[in-house]
Amino acid sequence: MHQVKNYKTDYRVNVINNSKIISIEITCCGKHIGEIRFKDGETKKCPLCNTIHLLRIQHNHFHIRPLKTSANEVQTPYGLRKESIL
Repeated sequence: MHQVKNYKTDYRVNVINNSKIISIEITCCGKHIGEIRFKDGETKKCPLCNTIHLLRIQHNHFHIRPLKTSANEVQTPYGLRKESIL
């Protein structure tokens, strides 16, 4: 498997033995900023650029959306949950 490096933003999906997704690791601004649980509405905010990375789970797929924000506000059609710490 070929691994490509130097992405500014990247998502790594972690699974357990039965292929169940358990978490997603997030890289933003070229730095690992943390991990979110595989749960609808989970978020992680980049301390460098204030982008909020939002996980949306639908009936048979999921989306990870980077939402550009200012330091104090978020423009999104979804309600955001408080950032969690793993």
